[in-house]
Amino acid sequence: MERIRTAVVGLNQGLMHVVEVLANPRFHLAAVCDSDERKLAWLRGEPAVDNEPAWYRAHRAALLDRARAHPELARVALTADVQALLEMPEIDAVILTVPIRLNAPLAARVLEAGKHCFAQKPFAINVEQGLGLLRAVRASRRAFIHGFQYRHAPVFAQVRKMIDAGALGTVKQLWWNMARRPLRASHNRRDLSGGAYLADCCHWLDLFEYFQPGARFTRVAAFGGLDVPNTHVDFPDNAVTIIEYNTGVRGSLNFTYFTDQPEQSVWGIQGTGGKIRGDNEEAGRFVMFSGPTRDRTDFAVNPARAYRDLLGFDRIHDAFADQIEAGDHAMAVDEAERGLENLLLCLAADRAILERRIVQREEVAPAAAAL
Repeated sequence: MERIRTAVVGLNQGLMHVVEVLANPRFHLAAVCDSDERKLAWLRGEPAVDNEPAWYRAHRAALLDRARAHPELARVALTADVQALLEMPEIDAVILTVPIRLNAPLAARVLEAGKHCFAQKPFAINVEQGLGLLRAVRASRRAFIHGFQYRHAPVFAQVRKMIDAGALGTVKQLWWNMARRPLRASHNRRDLSGGAYLADCCHWLDLFEYFQPGARFTRVAAFGGLDVPNTHVDFPDNAVTIIEYNTGVRGSLNFTYFTDQPEQSVWGIQGTGGKIRGDNEEAGRFVMFSGPTRDRTDFAVNPARAYRDLLGFDRIHDAFADQIEAGDHAMAVDEAERGLENLLLCLAADRAILERRIVQREEVAPAAAAL
């Protein structure tokens, strides 16, 4: 099949996509769009200067070096006009990395323009946006995927194989503990990022669904607060979350945003016949105990052969290409329905903290009725 002519919209997180698309032989980077023409000039060699933290500037500088070194970059069209980009007949697919309030509405526009769409997480910021994007995906005949890349990482694919093979018996509990530095100033207010669940923890809640496909939450309890100075402005920097699912599984998600220690994410699965505990260090690893003799299995992904920092980031681009080439619209609809379910769970957890009570699934209706 011919290379997929692709555009990237947004040059913050989008730089990672620019580098990945340039490196992936299944794609051809045809255009890049950003409303800030200064950022477009960075791709042509202008100095990248702003007020981001030093660690982020160093990360971005490394990405810019990789992008500028690619021989195809000089032929990529650069534009600040997203509507003009959507009207380009030479674009097959669009990867969005825009502020979250724009993500769902712009994804719907991409699909309506007849382009395949790779949107970012979260699926949307509210129920109205989420339902609108779900309708757009169902009405379109184009591919749709959104940025839950961790489910595509080799380490979690192996965990899923162990579950499906019955190595853990019947899964009963899932847990995830995340401890990281505060979100950057560009994300540390609710209006910028949507809060901790939509900005970050939606990834781990997506993995809870990946480990039990098709599961739906029934109720959520969460307790949290903004307890440490100079972390976030108006949403919690730590919380404990408990989720019940219609499968009989219970999940717990704990997060803190005031430390930057090793083992940023540790997680586990408990079944009636075994358990797994793992972490996201290097490229991901876990240890499993199973069976009456408590057999031990150790699994680790070779860091030299897997994308680090954001596990599964390279694999999700191939998953996008697979969906485009398959032409199976059911894959796009399934992706969107899972995205809406994840949004509802994030909103319910956030409400549980704000209102200090258990939130039932029915309270996020009428969106729940769409699934």
